[in-house]
Amino acid sequence: MNILDKSLIKKSEESAVQNGVFSYLELMENAGSKAAEIINNTIDCRSKKVAVLCGKGNNGGDGFVIARKLFEYGAEVTVVTPFGKPCSNNAKYYYDRLELIEKTDTFCKDINYDIIIDSLFGIGFDRQPDDQTLCLFENINSHKAVKFSIDLPSGVSADSGRVYTTAVKADYTITFIALKPCFVLPDGLDYCGEVTVADIGVKPLGYTYKTTEKPVFKKRKVNSHKGDYGTALILCGSYGMAGAAILATKAALKSGLGIAKCGLCESIYLPLTVACPEAVCLPLKQTRKGGLKNSKTDIQLLSQKCKAILFGCGVGKGKDIQKILKRLVLTSKLPLVIDADGINALSYSIDILKKTKAPIILTPHPAEMARLCGKTTAEVEKNRVKTTSDFAKAYNCTVVLKGARTIIADKNGYVFFNLNGNSGMATGGSGDVLSGIIVSLLAQGLDPLSAAKAGVFLHGEAGDKADSKLGERGMLPSDIIAEL
Repeated sequence: MNILDKSLIKKSEESAVQNGVFSYLELMENAGSKAAEIINNTIDCRSKKVAVLCGKGNNGGDGFVIARKLFEYGAEVTVVTPFGKPCSNNAKYYYDRLELIEKTDTFCKDINYDIIIDSLFGIGFDRQPDDQTLCLFENINSHKAVKFSIDLPSGVSADSGRVYTTAVKADYTITFIALKPCFVLPDGLDYCGEVTVADIGVKPLGYTYKTTEKPVFKKRKVNSHKGDYGTALILCGSYGMAGAAILATKAALKSGLGIAKCGLCESIYLPLTVACPEAVCLPLKQTRKGGLKNSKTDIQLLSQKCKAILFGCGVGKGKDIQKILKRLVLTSKLPLVIDADGINALSYSIDILKKTKAPIILTPHPAEMARLCGKTTAEVEKNRVKTTSDFAKAYNCTVVLKGARTIIADKNGYVFFNLNGNSGMATGGSGDVLSGIIVSLLAQGLDPLSAAKAGVFLHGEAGDKADSKLGERGMLPSDIIAEL
């Protein structure tokens, strides 16, 4: 799926009109009619009390069409124009067709509406709302009615997702032509509710970003053996962090990996072999604190016959970890996934990425990304796309910036958003599962970008299946693995 910023949305509309597909007046009718259909399919509007709040521009015009259509469906409709009558000619045309529908310029929050439709501001809104508008937003949000926003929630910036003070908090958003960036960027996420892209006959022109898609894998051969599905070297865990190694290893095997070869600190050898007897577990020398000790021979021998390496989940901190990572990056040619403590170790010698011959995938959360970039976490979150894209280009790697709507950027700086997943995945160990999935796909032969995109999608999809059975508050990373 493509994500279009507002300039591309406008160009798409202009192209459709210039090519004679329809006029702007017909475009408004299409948008409003389709939105009304979706609203009525979501909640049967017959005899429901509905307030349609309309602005002075074209977004308000869509609202007038919605009001007329819902009235025809049998709803008790009131059109509210809190900023006055429409000023665009197309919107005026549809306002004048409301005839039998009640109209007012005042929204009364004490009326028991069943449905409130926000058609106040469209994609052009990007400013601090004045006091009147803020008061209106707050009154809408305080109402118990089910809330639908048209195109995007009023008060949310289409391109940045920015919310200056507050915005309409929709239960459902019906947008047109394509997703806008605000639907995948942090600030706007909690305002959009469930988003539907309505087809109104306009072909999207180009894209600003893309989304991940459900991966399609080759059918496994009947006559095959474990070696056909790759061997991954998993260097994870330390004393007190055995769970990170267990989760990553189980996730890798559950994602179709042929052999998981785990290089382990002696202190977590027993826990991992008991929890995951399918893995090949080889104890390695450890430091006095129970972390991996820098031992050149061990790592070199372990990586033989492997197709990919995962380093970092729960390995801890210290000079030994930094040295092991540096050696892996500078000497290995195998695809390498670096996560968690591995990313923290990398932040001390970031320039080694420019000297590697190995394809690298980094899977940071925002705080780890901040350490890599020398920024604050708040700065990373404010500029998630640019930070991820710029870093991937500068260091010739693939970056997976985790979070709600995880971002994947390739070495050319192209950006993909993942749309599935849920807040139940925001718990310790979920990232270890993701890293295990990605290294498994690498070892099975996928290129780094494909492995990252597919891995993030599968992780989110499995998380959603776990949520459907257990709920967001009760699910664990191991439940995600069970759904793979």
